[in-house]
Amino acid sequence: MGMKVYRSGRVRGERGKRRGIRYGRILLVAVLLFLLVALLYLLVPIGSQRVVLLGSDARSDEVSRSDTILIARSTGGMLSVPRDTLVKIPGVGEDKLNAAYAYGGPDLTVETLDNLTGVPIDDYAVIKFTGVEDVVNALGGVTIDVRQEIKLGIEGRKFTIQPGKQELNGGQALAYVRYRGGPQADIGRIGRQQRFISALAKEAISPLNWPRLPATINAAWSNIETNMNPLQAARFGAQYMVWGRGDPVEMYPGTPQYIGGISYWVPDEKAGEQVIAETID
Repeated sequence: MGMKVYRSGRVRGERGKRRGIRYGRILLVAVLLFLLVALLYLLVPIGSQRVVLLGSDARSDEVSRSDTILIARSTGGMLSVPRDTLVKIPGVGEDKLNAAYAYGGPDLTVETLDNLTGVPIDDYAVIKFTGVEDVVNALGGVTIDVRQEIKLGIEGRKFTIQPGKQELNGGQALAYVRYRGGPQADIGRIGRQQRFISALAKEAISPLNWPRLPATINAAWSNIETNMNPLQAARFGAQYMVWGRGDPVEMYPGTPQYIGGISYWVPDEKAGEQVIAETID
């Protein structure tokens, strides 16, 4: 009977191979579980995060101001509050809403809006208007139905946009959201900003633009000041795109009035309660 001869290390090598496969499978499962947990954290809402979005158009020779004021709920719903809204600013008294930013920055603005709406708001993001150009260019443009001719000069550049549905580049989009001409002036600009946000959200969630999202997110993050960390901001953005992409932007109701020779947007608090309930409550 012949004797079987085994090469040294053969059995150990097979065991090591099987062990390596087992460890590889465990690692793969662990990575998939981590990705699943991360995805659930980003997309599954637990409660509602509310963020005040402030559009800053400050120039070097002016006091900082917030020309655009929006309250967004992560699970859908967005409320625009006109900058000239007559409000009680804590520690200051009655004044226009955008004065809160000049007195106490985004924190005082958040506190003022918290008192006006009666809903808890913790976070804010101050967005430079110039960042609109960077974000839109990174996304490859944004399609908007322009309702009236727009002519605006921005830092030596002149923009003319004719009415009609069209794709705007970054510079044109910036002119679109900043333009205050026409009979409605600031209220008309709020309407354009609302339509821009809706159009931008549609572009961002389009599968055709997914390859552009990293550059778009980087452009957005480079142009904001916020009290949220990157993970919190990503969670808010992801949830709003999933759950709130189809929700319209509503405006806090009120009427324009001159008080002491100064133009204000006087809020209709009763009607405001209904709009708040439909958007951010």
